[in-house]
Amino acid sequence: MPSSHWNYVDVSCESCSKPGSIRIDQYHRKNKTWTCRSCAKKGISPNRKIRSAKHDFEKLGAYKSYWRAKKRVADNHKNCYGHVQFLFKSFDEFWEELGSRPPGSSLDRINPDGNYEPGNVRWATAAEQNRNRRNNIFVVYKGEKMCLHDAARITGKDPDAIKHRIKTGCPPEFLFEDGKWFSKTQQFFPTNTVT
Repeated sequence: MPSSHWNYVDVSCESCSKPGSIRIDQYHRKNKTWTCRSCAKKGISPNRKIRSAKHDFEKLGAYKSYWRAKKRVADNHKNCYGHVQFLFKSFDEFWEELGSRPPGSSLDRINPDGNYEPGNVRWATAAEQNRNRRNNIFVVYKGEKMCLHDAARITGKDPDAIKHRIKTGCPPEFLFEDGKWFSKTQQFFPTNTVT
């Protein structure tokens, strides 16, 4: 039976000889061959897609952190990343290094002067990141090196007062002592001697 449309041609399936019709231009593009849908589906394996990281709920947080860090370095965000390089070759390498991002944490460089590279990245909370900044002042309190603000919190002292003592040359043994530091004479007087 001829096709009802002038631009179609009657054909039969190469595999099962089922009759059908196809547009003339498609028929010529397929080298004058045609296969029905049921025969065509038999040769297709089931479509099992591997989920990409941006569609995998477990990897999504790490994926976003990976691309944000890469973009910050590439754009030299706020002129803070001129010396920093992003040395992960792929997201898979990044994922093997860090794994899933824990809730309430974000990507942090262990050495703030180093690159984004294996061995120098971790998941850290905002408090941990604040204590790992390049402009932090570190002091030694009871033999332990710590951030000035942590030491001030432990001792109950004003962090600005401790910072002022450091800037004016106060010796480390007097930083957390009660008393008065005289920067002009470079002398410290304990509280019981100050009148």
